[in-house]
Amino acid sequence: MSELLTFGTPLEAIPFINLLNHRPKALSSVIFAWDDAGAVFRGHILKGERMNCRKRLGVGLMAALVAAAASTALASPAGKTVGQNLVQNPGFELSSTSIPFWAVSGFIAQGFDFLLDTNPADAHTGSNSFAGGGIGAPGFISQNIPTRPGQNYTIDLWLANLSGFSDGTELQVLWGGNLIFDQTDILGFGYNHIVIDPMATGPSTALSIGLRDDSFFLNVDDISVRQVPEPATLALALGGLATAGLARRRRSS
Repeated sequence: MSELLTFGTPLEAIPFINLLNHRPKALSSVIFAWDDAGAVFRGHILKGERMNCRKRLGVGLMAALVAAAASTALASPAGKTVGQNLVQNPGFELSSTSIPFWAVSGFIAQGFDFLLDTNPADAHTGSNSFAGGGIGAPGFISQNIPTRPGQNYTIDLWLANLSGFSDGTELQVLWGGNLIFDQTDILGFGYNHIVIDPMATGPSTALSIGLRDDSFFLNVDDISVRQVPEPATLALALGGLATAGLARRRRSS
């Protein structure tokens, strides 16, 4: 597993193999990606009505084969998290017409290149998800997260390319204005789990998620930011569990 890197490390100095399509990337965080079944690709189409029928089905089949091959290289999350989710309205369930707590920027117009998707079949959980498809460049949803300087956090989000076509797609994640994740040519069709472990440098940190899809939409859902426990805190917790387990064994014997 790659060691945790902070924003002080230049992006170009960090070689990293991106797990979605095995292309070399330069990132400043530890990143993992998989879907509900533990693989990048899950072979079903949730939004067939968005697909351009003039495109050959062979494109989607090739994407399935590539993603299935990539799934064998995937890993589990980078560590345990503690505390509540610091993101407000993480699953976009607070309204059926807007997205409270999130600021929208870089898109052209609601209903054209972004929308609140209220179709439960398109959501990872619940009824709603956010669908965005900035044209030519990502549009963003952003929220200020209360943080503690020097504290490590884990960002979790679920992303779906429901059309299945990867051309002109991109996901960016910014943390405090710094680009910590940039993925292009995103494979479909189901939800992929993205996990990023950055460090905070101030008492409030802006989380921004950028979505580009020149032809359709990318859906994002179930976004969370939680603290990563300090090693001493984690060791204390594990020690307490071990002591409790030993006490139970002694009582049972």
